[in-house]
Amino acid sequence: MQTKTLFLMLIRLIKFILSLFSKKDNPPESTVQDGASTNQSDNEIDGDYVDPHDPFEKYNTNTENMKKYSNIMVHIDNGHASSTPGKCSPYSANKVLPALNFYEYKSNREIAEVLRQKLESKGFKVNMVCPEIDEDIKLTVRAKRANDMKNENYSMEHIFISIHSNACGKGAEWNSTRGWSAWTTKGQNNSDKLADCLYDAAEEILPKHQMTIRKDMSDGDRDYEENFTVIYSANMPAVLTENLFFTNVTDTAFLLSAEGKEAIAKIHLQGIMKFVDKYLI
Repeated sequence: MQTKTLFLMLIRLIKFILSLFSKKDNPPESTVQDGASTNQSDNEIDGDYVDPHDPFEKYNTNTENMKKYSNIMVHIDNGHASSTPGKCSPYSANKVLPALNFYEYKSNREIAEVLRQKLESKGFKVNMVCPEIDEDIKLTVRAKRANDMKNENYSMEHIFISIHSNACGKGAEWNSTRGWSAWTTKGQNNSDKLADCLYDAAEEILPKHQMTIRKDMSDGDRDYEENFTVIYSANMPAVLTENLFFTNVTDTAFLLSAEGKEAIAKIHLQGIMKFVDKYLI
């Protein structure tokens, strides 16, 4: 009888020990409230990623904006080609130090590509007007390509942006002239409204990088006016931007940097979005 009792007590002890190990292996009950996700990032709100380092997070992608901008087509014209004479820094042309190797056609395309990706991420349709690299397509052809695409997509709203960089003098030496500017055709139209929105964006972004902005207030607004063929021939709001001077050391160094390309692309993105929100939607 005593042996049986000891045996039963031993069995109970073994079960008790096993139960302790079982509780240790099981995870505690979840403290997450119903409907909450355990793997949601602190930077995700309703599925919309917000970059804490992006000063323009209000323009980040979300489903509603993707739908809102899907009826807008932006035609991006990256100016010039590798065969265009000149259009490069004094170092690239004549080995004038400092050694900042800059070609406008290349910079224009790099900025245009960053802008394309940003626009498409927001839902815009994008038409790259001039994908050619070595052949300098005529300005009238560039505008016609945008106009033809507009005619094929007549139910959409259309915007034309021609991306350039500026130069001062004959490009044989570095000089002090610098700054960002935007150009429209002569007279007042929707292109001036687009340029105004781009200037708003430039004035928000460029001073943070110690970059300057050029203005012509003679007609009451900030943009310069000239009937440049490529914007004059585009049948839509059209602006040509001169994104700093590649004959100025400070401007050129900024344009060559990833930071500079990102900032210039953001000016265009923010300006376009503001114009669309204010005048087209």
